[in-house]
Amino acid sequence: MRPTVSSEDLMRFLDGELPPEEIARVEDALERSTELQREFRIFQALRDDVSGLSYDPPAHTSVWDGVQRRLTRPLGWILFVSGAILWMAYGGWVFATSAANPVEKLAVGALTIGFFILLGATVSERLREWRTDPYRDIQR
Repeated sequence: MRPTVSSEDLMRFLDGELPPEEIARVEDALERSTELQREFRIFQALRDDVSGLSYDPPAHTSVWDGVQRRLTRPLGWILFVSGAILWMAYGGWVFATSAANPVEKLAVGALTIGFFILLGATVSERLREWRTDPYRDIQR
């Protein structure tokens, strides 16, 4: 016959989360049932094994990580942004000096300016969120 103590009750008993009247009921059931005692010992062994575990991420960082962070990334961003600005300036100059209809130029200009305003707003919002994000330094 199976005692009326569940596995959840045993785990709560083991963790010290039961009220006093429940503790007496579980202790009484443990004294009467060898099957419940075996299950309780399994839970104790499992708790002891899990409590001994720890996660200590490696603190070793390479010298090249610092080089990339301080030199490579900023240099890449500088080259990318300057190249993009030069291409946009050249494209704007070609567009402005073309023989296209002025209404078409205004429509394309409004579309382009609207796109860059939305892009800038989105990037600035993400940067603001990134600065206060508590999970930004978590490594997978």
